[in-house]
Amino acid sequence: MGDSFEMQERYFTSQLKQFRTKPEFNRARIKDCEYYLEMLEEAGSPAEFKKKIQQTGNMVSTAKAESYDRYDNRAFIYEKLEQERKAEADRLRLEIIESAETHTELSQKLEDFEQHNHLAFNENKAITALGSIMNSLFHLNTDATGSNAEERSLVKFQTYWKLMNEADPDVSWEKIMTYKPYRDRIIFTDEQMAVLEKRFVEVCDGRDS
Repeated sequence: MGDSFEMQERYFTSQLKQFRTKPEFNRARIKDCEYYLEMLEEAGSPAEFKKKIQQTGNMVSTAKAESYDRYDNRAFIYEKLEQERKAEADRLRLEIIESAETHTELSQKLEDFEQHNHLAFNENKAITALGSIMNSLFHLNTDATGSNAEERSLVKFQTYWKLMNEADPDVSWEKIMTYKPYRDRIIFTDEQMAVLEKRFVEVCDGRDS
């Protein structure tokens, strides 16, 4: 059948063997390798295999499989960490990958998504703001009433609370306490948080947001 045909078969067989060492991370790529090995068997010759490749999109499925496994695995990790917005962003990427029919379309759609996606960015922005919010609440509990220090802490709280609301419009004290990506980054115990909550309500004029 020719060296090129045998080289193709060895390539996909080698890739399949490698992917099967960690099948849970390579589901799409395993399926793709099996698909091309089956195609090679059916083709029977380099010319016929090349023809089938051209008819089926010049191996766009391989590019899709690689991208799919990457974002599918990442979404799984984010879900375990309960980082909902980052997981949602990767699930949207998976939908884009599935819908693409050519290499150009796959690349362009993912690029367009990255330019307009703010889910992960806002998640990070909210988490960053949270640290300053908790720090300012702590100081508002220890600053002397009416002091310059209290005024500075209040301005700091208001500034970062505004930023967090922009990044996460659904944020509330309850969400801070229950949303794992937020709660895991706060060093205070639940008992200490109950004290901070009272000050939080006061500086928010009795409102969570």
